[in-house]
Amino acid sequence: MKKFSTTVILMLILCAIPMAYASIQPVNYQDVDEEPIYEVYDAATKKWSVTKLDRNPVANGGDENFWNIVNSQMMYPDRAQRAKLEGDVILAMTISEKGQLVELKVKQEVGGGCEEEAFNAIKVAATNRFIPALLDGKPVKVRYDVSINFSLK
Repeated sequence: MKKFSTTVILMLILCAIPMAYASIQPVNYQDVDEEPIYEVYDAATKKWSVTKLDRNPVANGGDENFWNIVNSQMMYPDRAQRAKLEGDVILAMTISEKGQLVELKVKQEVGGGCEEEAFNAIKVAATNRFIPALLDGKPVKVRYDVSINFSLK
């Protein structure tokens, strides 16, 4: 019985280790005080261009709720903790004109399973969809980067 209670306590302590913290803002800011810049897809030319939007994409339920879901889905991977790996995983998100996450790519890795954790957490949070970005009053497909920080502190 003592061995069982020790195991349960140990599991509770391990679960209480700080999880990864997600940055709430896209990482492609030109300056901290400026609005984020998004890439917009032009179906006619089949090219992406950087532009300022009328309205940025917003997660249904709000961006804060989106990042709360992301944080609740992530655990710091054991491999990364043992190797003392820290840093930012950067993911490129593409949101369609209908507000769906249509593409998610890893742009910067940390290793130790951090990319998989971040990728899967974003996928789960994105099932609630987004309110699409608007340009000239019309919904547009956009691509932007998000950063998820993994820190042992």
